[in-house]
Amino acid sequence: MPRPPAKLLPLAAALLSLGSSGLGEPGWSHPQWQPLAPSAAGSGVPSSPTGWSPVPASPDPAQPGASWQPVAPGDPGSSAAPQWAPVPTGDPALAPPTGASAPTSAAEAEAVLAGLLPGRADYLPLLRLGPLPTAWVLDESLAQLNFQQVSPGDGGAASGTGNQNYGFRADVGLSSTLLISLFYTYADDPLFAPIPSRPSQPANYWNAAGASLRGRLAGQGSGAGSWQLAAEGSLELFAVGSGCGGTVSCDGAGTPNIFNDLGQTVFTNNLVGSLALPLTWQASRQLQLSLVPAVSFLPDSQGAGQGGAGEFYGTTISLGLGASYRLGNQVQLFGSALLPFGPGTNAFDGDLVYSRVPILTAGANVAVNPRIGLEASITNGFGLSPATAILALPSAPTEPMLNARFTWNPGAMDSPSPLYTRRQASLALGGVSVNTALTPADVTRQLWLSGDSRGSVNSQVGYSVSNDFQFQIAAGVFDGIEPQNNFIRTYANDGGGNLRFGGKAMVFRPTPGLPVWAAGRISVGRNKDSKKGYLFFETMNTWEATPWLALHLNPKLAWSSQGTPWGVGLAANIQMGPSFQLIPEVNLVASDEGGTNCSNGTLALRWLASASTAVDVYVSNAASPLDLGQLLGNDQVRVGARLAFSF
Repeated sequence: MPRPPAKLLPLAAALLSLGSSGLGEPGWSHPQWQPLAPSAAGSGVPSSPTGWSPVPASPDPAQPGASWQPVAPGDPGSSAAPQWAPVPTGDPALAPPTGASAPTSAAEAEAVLAGLLPGRADYLPLLRLGPLPTAWVLDESLAQLNFQQVSPGDGGAASGTGNQNYGFRADVGLSSTLLISLFYTYADDPLFAPIPSRPSQPANYWNAAGASLRGRLAGQGSGAGSWQLAAEGSLELFAVGSGCGGTVSCDGAGTPNIFNDLGQTVFTNNLVGSLALPLTWQASRQLQLSLVPAVSFLPDSQGAGQGGAGEFYGTTISLGLGASYRLGNQVQLFGSALLPFGPGTNAFDGDLVYSRVPILTAGANVAVNPRIGLEASITNGFGLSPATAILALPSAPTEPMLNARFTWNPGAMDSPSPLYTRRQASLALGGVSVNTALTPADVTRQLWLSGDSRGSVNSQVGYSVSNDFQFQIAAGVFDGIEPQNNFIRTYANDGGGNLRFGGKAMVFRPTPGLPVWAAGRISVGRNKDSKKGYLFFETMNTWEATPWLALHLNPKLAWSSQGTPWGVGLAANIQMGPSFQLIPEVNLVASDEGGTNCSNGTLALRWLASASTAVDVYVSNAASPLDLGQLLGNDQVRVGARLAFSF
């Protein structure tokens, strides 16, 4: 069982005390329980209690057999080893809920603890408001992994899904006052806006990799009226290529660049950095404000020794203003503004004129649970590292973009286990062309392999990092889709491989008033031949109408610059004895990017060979079970098979 968060340790101690005492007996005559010693720092194991043992009888006659409670830490998100203090005999905090029976052992008490819902204090603070850092740090036992993408709403001159920048960041708490971050960002598309001064559209390449260190300088606490001041500095390797990127290699002659008229690639590795002093004030229980003076150290030219130096951004001093407002435990609205003052710039337009523009961001952060967070915002900021966060979209500095971010806090509290029945575990395997809402429990691994008579083959791997979230990686090859059109040739051409990355999050579990499961899923990726990508988004809703019948509602869309096919999937799962299920599915497609009749149907027979293995045999006129293939019809019926493993 994962360690209980620091905020739940008092309740855990109370439960364990109740589980080993006779209720109503003076002096708590039975043994009490205490946490085992925390693991050594740096061992990779959270430094809070991971097991329990009986507490020896108290030597103080005034407190015979006293139970114990941890003294709560002061910092938000802290999981430092607790200090323990005795609880007076008969303290109301140890009284069980009315009508509840006390656990009879530590194992039963831990089971109760595992079923508790997270509270407000279990959700970690936001480390950033879009590109703007806050003063918060993580405790030494916690880490946070972020996966991020920013892209315009259309393809521009780059076509596809536009000028995408991908980012990865790992934040690790070194102590209660020190945070280290490692990051990597990658963008390789042609410039968004046309460049009239060049004979063809220049490609653009940005790659930033480095580390930053954030340390708290002053301030303490997290309640209303508290404040904290921190300093954050970064050191980065910023690779800049012009006339390369996308389908044009930086090792070749490339296309015209934006720095000189040589007509060849310019490629430079630049050592850059940044320094920021975030001041964060908790104005009220819901409202948090941040003020961040900062400076970004960027080169002022590129191309020297490669045909002539051209203008680049240079060093820029900025002032950041940010605010977040907390709506309940799981939703925070936020906004930020980065105001550049020079002497450098942070933007250039299609005429290659450099200027300074504010970087504005507004969005929302939704925590599925304390371990999993999803964030979406609108911004004109393109850089995803500390030094490049001040930079606008190259060639189109005021173009609004969608910034999507996924956050994983491995050491944070999880949602309660769903405790699936065998029937529900089989529903968590999904369907063929219509997905289900059930998400496998934490640390569950899944593998799917499929192929059909028209030559399409697919594979997918899933790993649950929470009871409510599953990472997914999929690869597939489309083949035999008829009739063909330009949209299909771009994204689902014959023999064209597709690589997809995504995740599935459960957002609602059945309640007595609403007995449905609800989840969302998103994936991104590209076709290896066209180099064009699309974003696939779907919501899944599952209703167990009877013990043998489950119904699924699955709206979905595939967003790209060349069109956005969308539709609604409807399906049923009918249990036919202990080992077989009949799965009829239909996707009603409302758009015609894939042809005049893209609606499709599938009929599958599932054999539950064992508790961990299933075999599907199906007939379908869907182009493929892989994302976009569910929204493309086919003139020919496909016969296919699919293997699913869960372990």
